[in-house]
Amino acid sequence: MSAPLRRTCAAATCALLALAAPAAFALAPDFAAVRDGWRSSEARLLDRYGQPLAEIRVDFSERRLDWVSARTLSPPLIRALLVAEDKRFLEHSGVDWTALAGATWDNIWRTLEGRRPRGASTLTMQLAGLIDPALRLQGSRRSVGQKWDQAAAAREIERRWNKAEILEAYFNLAPFRGELRGISAASRGLFGKDPDAVELREALLLAALLRGPNAGADRVGQRACAVALKLKPAPACSELKALAEQVLTRRYRLDPRWNEAPALARRLLREAGEQRATTLDARLQRRALDTLGRERGDVSVLVMDNASGEVLVWAGGPDEVDAAWRRLPAGSVTQPFLYGLALDQRWISAASVFDDSPTHVALPLPPGVPYGNHPLSTRAALAQAADIPALRVRALVGDDPLIALLRAHGLDASASNGTRASLPDMANAFRTLANDGVWTPWAVEAAQWRGADRSGKRLWAPPVAWLTGDLLSSRTAPDGRSWQAVMHGRSADRSTFWSVGWTRRHTVALRAARPVAGLWNQVTHALDPMPGDAPPPPAGLEPQHLRFEPEIETDREEYFLPGTQQAFADATVRDLFGRPRIVQPTSGVKLASAGLPGGRQALVFEARPPVPGLVWQIGDEKLPAVEGRALWSPRPGHYRLALTDSQGLQLEAMEFEVRLDAAPENLSGAPAPRTPPGPTPASR
Repeated sequence: MSAPLRRTCAAATCALLALAAPAAFALAPDFAAVRDGWRSSEARLLDRYGQPLAEIRVDFSERRLDWVSARTLSPPLIRALLVAEDKRFLEHSGVDWTALAGATWDNIWRTLEGRRPRGASTLTMQLAGLIDPALRLQGSRRSVGQKWDQAAAAREIERRWNKAEILEAYFNLAPFRGELRGISAASRGLFGKDPDAVELREALLLAALLRGPNAGADRVGQRACAVALKLKPAPACSELKALAEQVLTRRYRLDPRWNEAPALARRLLREAGEQRATTLDARLQRRALDTLGRERGDVSVLVMDNASGEVLVWAGGPDEVDAAWRRLPAGSVTQPFLYGLALDQRWISAASVFDDSPTHVALPLPPGVPYGNHPLSTRAALAQAADIPALRVRALVGDDPLIALLRAHGLDASASNGTRASLPDMANAFRTLANDGVWTPWAVEAAQWRGADRSGKRLWAPPVAWLTGDLLSSRTAPDGRSWQAVMHGRSADRSTFWSVGWTRRHTVALRAARPVAGLWNQVTHALDPMPGDAPPPPAGLEPQHLRFEPEIETDREEYFLPGTQQAFADATVRDLFGRPRIVQPTSGVKLASAGLPGGRQALVFEARPPVPGLVWQIGDEKLPAVEGRALWSPRPGHYRLALTDSQGLQLEAMEFEVRLDAAPENLSGAPAPRTPPGPTPASR
């Protein structure tokens, strides 16, 4: 075809496209709209400062990563693309008239000869097809009408966009191989590097893929060699073919760029392109993960800010499962709440001494409960998570108040199934003790705090919360500034081990299928090497130098609630809680309904501790106690109630009066508060 004829065809085509351009105006959206409409197939979890923590794939239709700016593309990438696809890109206005006219006449002869027609689409024309589905290639070739519309749309794009924007959009929208769309997914999936680091051989291979994204390695290699012939200097063809064989014959690999909180990311992230902010601190998260090391897959770690309840670290877990959310048996790790309740009710104190043998334990022992035959102080019993002393304390306070207290802390507790808890709920329960006895909600998502009710509820008096923490703390730190309080516990079947405690700033909780006490200390130290002094005792506590006789433990200063302080603790007493006491009824007037038969009304008698053989005597009636309790049908009158032991010896007596009340709802049959009537000796 002669040059004059080519120019004549080009001019005619240009005139026709000029008339079609207004109709194609709608085919050219703003560059910003195309860029902003891009959605990565990945979603990202961010820390409290906007730093990435984890990246996971949530859209499986195709693989797309972040939109890449033209300024970050490597020069070899741009050079290879223009040589392969549009060598006059910087000169034309959307349509390469010379190439289009030549291709038109050339394709006539190719069709007559039965050969595949060649295209003359510019980058801008290809981009129009990437933006508008109606202009995309249908089958093996575009129709004349499609080609016409594509060229018109390309000219409109060139009118509204600059060359850098066209190049940038093309690189981000183009399919490269399989499900890899966009230069970021292609360069990282095939070569494991970002687009700014792609070198010439890799750039030639990527450019060759644009003509046939799913072609075989040999064909792509040949195409890359053809493109390389137009470059000087150029890599050897054998190198390009070897690279194509190496890269294109295996499955691509695209690992997440951030993988420091994968389990939490899988739980929270749902939408493609989503970037969800959390309360986590990436700096502390990395410290915790570094401390876990190879045990990262076996141990779950959670760290909360004491003051706010924001989760700062959420790390680890078995086999990529978000084990922190699972409710597992709490076992002995809840003992601080049991002992705190007994302290609050003045049943025990820091001077109490517990028998670690199963003698006279009223409650049935679970199988496999370890015990010794030596006395333990309250502090030692908590440090060892001793089961027998805990059972004795539980017999004192009763199940109902303990279950109510654990539920108030957000734990799943019941008399039949024990206590089960997730790691964050358990951490938040301990944070209540660290937070001066006030429970507030915890949060791990930044959005949870916006408009959320952060008001709390007081579950502990400050002196009791402080005292419980003091009994859990270690006073042996050589620098005197590494104060921490921690409880190490385990489930009854030894399947779950807990270590939960706090410093002045953080509450730290660990959970695993093996003991993690040593790891708790390492994590806590990594988070804050100098956690600070012990918190000062609040008003309402009295210090007292305590000595044990005999010397089962060293002398020390302990703190006591008023009326419970002791200078000496007798460690020879075996019946450590003394004789049982009447918990209910209390003295005073009891009301019985006149509208119900006597047999349908009941008054509860309850004694603590519920040792075997107790008998209630009221008038001439004797009622055997079951777990310290008995039911009695009230009748009007004045009564004397006595509690006797198995030998018939009176342990305690009280008097009360029963009067009739016309309102059935005032029937005195509901359990009375379990708080003992008045202060009791701390050495019981």
